[in-house]
Formats: sequence, structure tokens, C-alpha cells
Amino acid sequence: MQTTTPPEGWTPPACAALSQSLQEPLCGTAPRVSGWLLIEQPGPWGRDRLRQSRLDPVLGDALAARCADAGVRPALIRTRQRRDLAAGRHVYLARPGRADGWAERLLVREDRELLDLDLTVDAPPGLGDRLDATESLFLVCTHGKKDACCASFGRPVVTGLGHRGGRVWESTHVGGDRFAATMVCLPSGIYYGRVTAGVAEHIVAEHDRGRVVLEHYRGRCTDDPVLQFAEHTVRAERSLLGLDDVIPLSAVPRQDGDTDVLVRHPGGTDRVRVRTTRAEPRLTACSAGVVDSPDRFEAAPPVRLSGS
Repeated sequence: MQTTTPPEGWTPPACAALSQSLQEPLCGTAPRVSGWLLIEQPGPWGRDRLRQSRLDPVLGDALAARCADAGVRPALIRTRQRRDLAAGRHVYLARPGRADGWAERLLVREDRELLDLDLTVDAPPGLGDRLDATESLFLVCTHGKKDACCASFGRPVVTGLGHRGGRVWESTHVGGDRFAATMVCLPSGIYYGRVTAGVAEHIVAEHDRGRVVLEHYRGRCTDDPVLQFAEHTVRAERSLLGLDDVIPLSAVPRQDGDTDVLVRHPGGTDRVRVRTTRAEPRLTACSAGVVDSPDRFEAAPPVRLSGS
């Protein structure tokens, strides 16, 4: 990735509008995230979420270091309703996954308790209330100081959805500014992009029914992008929408540079041949003036290897 300095007086197009005008595919664009630490912090949020958002800067430095060491993505969350933190902050620990994904909700009364959390655990630590299947969280990025597109597109989504009993939260950056509004479902780890208020209603309803909305589906943060793209290819080819209907198993590089991905589904196992190239350089984030050449994927039709 390269960062450029635009000429004086030049106003770049919004990264989300540019991405959509280029018809950039959403599938295969979810970032890899192995764990989440969500911390309730009413706004405003600065560009650096842990150091510029009214948290103690020493605490922010320590949290950033601990999350980096544990491979956990920290995110600040808030609701549209102002809340007094005197009684404590809502904090969530989550490990995204399919059958093994989990999330726990805690109430942290003293900020220093955040540094006592074990961020390396793979199993629920039992420190708070474990969310059941009907309590999935929906994070919508509204981090305007990180990218204006996130605030412009994300806030109407949050307003339209409402609080929903503590299941919907505004969030700091989750990845993929140019796909705003972006939504993450936890603990499934499913990412969506180009979400509107109406689409968000549909996503929440379908997620609670155990189904994905393929038109806005970016992939799961548990999988590498090439696996995400192969999963999407099989879902589209086989008309499979169940959350766990399609599971990418492995990726094997080919001598010609393509990748063979094995994907399991209720009808058997498919092989998907995926080709990865680089797209033309374009603006991928407004606030930083970031120009990048994102990966571009193409796939041949799935080949059935086993099953009916």
C-alpha cells in the first residue's frame, strides 16, 4: 500500500462512492480478525481510537500493546442514547467462528480492570454473561475521524435499527472504509458492506433466522480472503444461504499461480479454482488519502468432488 499527498486544493471523490462506481465486488474483502475486545465509550472518538477518545492515554497505550500482543482487534462502541458510565462500562470479549464462536458480556466498573482481562483465551473465560444464539451483536462503523464515509453512511443505519436491547452498537473502525456502511455480526464474524437502513433490517432479520444476505456479504473474518471468495462462489452457484451451510476447508497453491480451494456444503465437497490479481490503484480511504491496489479475485465454476 502507498500513501500519497494530494495536490493543494484537490478534493478526492469519496472512497465509498468511488468503489461503488467501479463496481468493486464485496466478496473476499473481510479482514482477518481472530479476537475482539469491545469497550463502551461514549463519543466523540478521535482518529486513534484508544488514545484520542477520552480514555486515559496511559490506559490506551497499555490496551493497544496488549491487544497487539494477543492478536485481538480493539473497538470502542456506543449507542445513540447517552449513558452514564458511573455504574461501569459494557465490555465484550469475542472469538469469532462458526460452531465454535462465542462472546461474553461484562460490566467493568473500574477502567484498570480492562488490563486484567486475559485476551489470549480461546474458550469463554466465564467472567461475564455468555451470549446465546439469539443475542448476536451487530456493529456498525460510524468512525468519522477515521473516514468520513463511515459516519455518513453508518449513522443512518444505526438510527434505523435502534438499540434492540443492546444488540446494535456504533463502532470504531472495523475495516473496509470504501464499503461503508460496514456491519459486523458477532460472534459469527460475518462482515457486510454497502449497508443501508433498509438492508440492515433485512440482515438482522435473516441473521436471526440463520441465513446470510449474499448481495452484501463480504465474508467471515475467520477466513483468508481467497477462502471467503471461494465460499461466496459456492453459495451463489448452489443457492446456499444458511450461516454454516458452506465451509471453506483448505487452499492449495497451483503451479500456474492460481489457488484450489476445497469447500464443503450439504451436498458434498467442491473444488473452486481462484485467480488473484491486483486491481488498478485507487483511493481506498478518504481521510488518509490512501491509494492502494486491492486484490481482485476470479473463480471458475465449482467442480463437485464428492457427494450427491
